[in-house]
Amino acid sequence: MLEAKELQKVQKSFSEMKDRLAFVFEALGDPTRLNIFRLLSKEKKNLCVTDIANVFMVSVPAASYQLKILEMVGLIERERMGQMICYTLREKDPLVRNVLKIIQ
Repeated sequence: MLEAKELQKVQKSFSEMKDRLAFVFEALGDPTRLNIFRLLSKEKKNLCVTDIANVFMVSVPAASYQLKILEMVGLIERERMGQMICYTLREKDPLVRNVLKIIQ
């Protein structure tokens, strides 16, 4: 049987994961964001907003908006390279690794 401290620790980690998981699945429920996530998983390098916009034939602001949502739920991270902003998956995150297993 779990002691009170152990129980609180388990409850806290479950609650945090459950809340984040709902946001992740909501974000990936959009076909464009799911395709961007898949693209970033296949390309093992940073992709800039303009690259992503060109691949999906959308405007840079539209691509940027979708990327911001993926970043907000913690699936991707951005890096500024001069004037460009490039994105990559947060592959060290266990949740991202599990989502990758599901969609591949």
